[in-house]
Amino acid sequence: MYYCSDCGCEFETAAVFCETHGLTSPPFEELRCCPFCGSGNIKEKAVSYCRCCGARLGNSERVYCSPSCRKRGEEMRRREMKKQRLIFSSPLFQIVREVDEYNRKNGTDYSYGQYVTLIKPRLKKGRRK
Repeated sequence: MYYCSDCGCEFETAAVFCETHGLTSPPFEELRCCPFCGSGNIKEKAVSYCRCCGARLGNSERVYCSPSCRKRGEEMRRREMKKQRLIFSSPLFQIVREVDEYNRKNGTDYSYGQYVTLIKPRLKKGRRK
């Protein structure tokens, strides 16, 4: 987001002018300016949006635009964290981490299937002894 100090307009993208300085081939200079008044006196403006609904936040709000959005946002975050914990603790994910660790330690590049059929049975035999 940009803000023009001369006309006071806010805009998403600045207009770009290419200044050739009389040259026929690059490098050319690209100048950004206000698309409304053509002034080069523009500043980039940080804009924040609500984490829940995406509405543009005013100066007083920091993360959420309203208490109801805060409540919905926190509930969505709790559900997402629960989902991540379930995925992280799944047996498939544990074996994939095991494959990555084995490959890193031994300098190999086994896939999940290769590890499960070729390596894992040998590791289990070694543990029984």
